[in-house]
Order: sequence, then C-alpha cells, then structure tokens
Amino acid sequence: MFQSLAPRLAGASLGLMFLAAPLAAHAADITAAPTPTLPNAILLTTQDAAVGAAPGKAITFPVDVLNNTTKQERIKLSIATAPQDWVPVFQDRGYDVTEEDLLPGKDNTVTFQVTPPAATAAGTQRISLKAATDDGQTATLDIGVTINGAAGGGNLKLTTDYPILKGASGTKFEFKATIANNTGKDNTFALAANPPDNNWQVYFQPAFDTKQISSIAVKSGSTQDVNVEVQAPPLAQTNDYPIGVKVNDDAGNNANVDLKVSIIGNYKLDINPQQQLNTNATAGQAKTVQVTIANTGTAAIQNISLTATGLPSGWTMTFSPDKLDSIDPNTQRQVQGTLTPAAKAIAGDYSISLSASSTQATINKDFRVTVETPTIWGWVGIGIVVIVVAGLSWMFASYSRR
Repeated sequence: MFQSLAPRLAGASLGLMFLAAPLAAHAADITAAPTPTLPNAILLTTQDAAVGAAPGKAITFPVDVLNNTTKQERIKLSIATAPQDWVPVFQDRGYDVTEEDLLPGKDNTVTFQVTPPAATAAGTQRISLKAATDDGQTATLDIGVTINGAAGGGNLKLTTDYPILKGASGTKFEFKATIANNTGKDNTFALAANPPDNNWQVYFQPAFDTKQISSIAVKSGSTQDVNVEVQAPPLAQTNDYPIGVKVNDDAGNNANVDLKVSIIGNYKLDINPQQQLNTNATAGQAKTVQVTIANTGTAAIQNISLTATGLPSGWTMTFSPDKLDSIDPNTQRQVQGTLTPAAKAIAGDYSISLSASSTQATINKDFRVTVETPTIWGWVGIGIVVIVVAGLSWMFASYSRR
C-alpha cells in the first residue's frame, strides 16, 4: 500500500513546488531586496556633479534619492552647506519638497535648484546636500558650481532669425521669436517688451493663433515660437527704432533679444488741405488760381508733377511751376494755376480734376469751376433788348396814327 502511495506523494510534492514558486516571487517583490552592488543604506547621487554657469542664472541638478535598505524609509532632504543667498531648493513635479517616503529598494529623482546672485564673483563653489532618516541613517552629496560669466550661455534662450524689419510709418511689423527652455523643468515664462515710446504698441501671440498673451508654457528641453507684433504710429519719423523683448520665470532665469524697426517714411500728398477747390471764371478769359500742394506724410517727396484732366473742349489750364523738385514732411508749396474756359463756354458749373503725382505718392481732387459770360456780351444783350423794345414801340405808334 505504501508503495502505491509513494508515486502519488511525489507528484503532490512536485505540484506544491510549482505553486510555491510564484508566491515566493511575489513575496520577493514586496520585500524588494536592496541592490547587492550598493551599500545597504540610503543614497544621494547625480550624474553631473560639477557644472559651469553664469551668475544670476538658475542651475538645476537631477538628484536620485535611493532607499537601498530592507524596510520603508521616510527620508528628509536638506542643504548642509551652500553659499549665502544662492536660494537652494529641492523640487519635484513643480513643488518644493523636503521629504521622500520610499519603499525598500525604490528610488525617486528630484530636482535640486540653486541660483547664484548676479553679482557673484567668478570661481568655484561647493554645495553639500544631506539626506537623513529617523533611525539615524544619513547620506551626503557634494556638488560643485564654477561661476563664469561666459559659461554655458544660460539655461534660457530667446532668439530670432530676422531681428530687423523695414516699412512705412503706421505699418504693423511681425517678428517671430523662439524660446528655448533648458532650465531642467517644464516652465511658464512671462513675456515683456520695451517699445520706443507710448505711441508704439507691442503685443505677443502664440504661433498659428491670433489671441494676445503675456506668458507662455514651454516644456523642459523644448522650444516654442512666439509672434511679436509691433504697430508703428502713423506719424513715426524716418529712423531706426530699437525694441527690447524679454522672457523670464520665477526662478530668475531670463533671456533677451533686441529687435529693430526701420521706418523708411510714409508718403502722402494733398491739394488745398482743409480748403474747397472752386473758383469763378469768365468764358474765354484767363483766371489765376492759387493751388497749395502739401506733404502730409513723414518723408520727403521728390519730383512732383502737376496736371489738370477732364477739361471740357476748348479749355486750358497750366501751372507755374508745373514740377516741384521736393517737398519736406509737414510742408506746403504754393503753385499758380492759370485756367481759361472756352470762349463759347456756356454759363454754369463745371468739374475738372487736379493731380499732383510722383513715383512715391499721388493725389487727385475735383476742382469746381463756375463759368460766367463776358460783361461785353451782357451789354450787347441789353442793346438788343433796347432795339427790340424801340422797334415794337415805333410799330405800335405808327399803326395807332392810322
């Protein structure tokens, strides 16, 4: 009987072994044995233990906190030593952290950030980080920062491919700037501009959008384009106008780019500004009129020609001079025009067009002319009426005597 039970017991034992294997593996996961190649302790490590940076810029270190023990540990983080006023802080997912609660064999990476003051002298500074538990375990991490004004180029950059744009006054100029976020974390950056004066308008827009913004989010290690819209005032004089653009965050990271708008002038002509263009003239007689040509733009206008078009048949109009070499901005020139209606022009109102033109600007305005008949024809008409009346009176008198 025992011989018959032996094979069965052996099979049952083998089955129990297979069932126990996954249970043992599960138990091993729960206890999470420490890494055998590292000390049985808590540890602080970082890959970049010494860096160079410019003063006034935030510096970030990814710090790995490891619980390489056999039990869960509450690990307190602190700064053992650091230069004065460097504002050291531990952060994780955008929050300041002072403690890590880790299971045995587990780790978590936090960001250690420090910001040397802008006036920090060149040289190497040491910073010591500390981790401690309630049961007396401790770990330290020494890191170094070498201050050099030219080191690394900063953690935040703002660039543009086209820093200078040209156009007339009153034009809207569109720049594209690129923000590069190398601060070591996702960040939101404030946007600001320094226009030439209060008559200039500068605002920001996201790429491929029209809404105005004052800040923009950029992921760590990524770039983001921003449109910088600059509206020049209508009366901006011909000149170069610098515009400073800046981005910054709460940690003291900042970057600048210098833009420039080059105003090449706004060309605009007018004829008799704020005055009506009209006159009275007599058929067949020359009439002198004063015509005012004004440059109401912001740049000088050269080689201006004066003409009259739409003249009725037999009419003439000339100008003296008929060409102006140049008119400066906000300046007027007087021109004498001579208008001669046709000798047989019928009394009434006529409209012709006066034109002042150059390769830079052109203006056309209607000129109303009221034509009157010559005075001599009025006397002739009166004489004819008198003769007719006298003739009729003689005829009536002659017939009445009969």
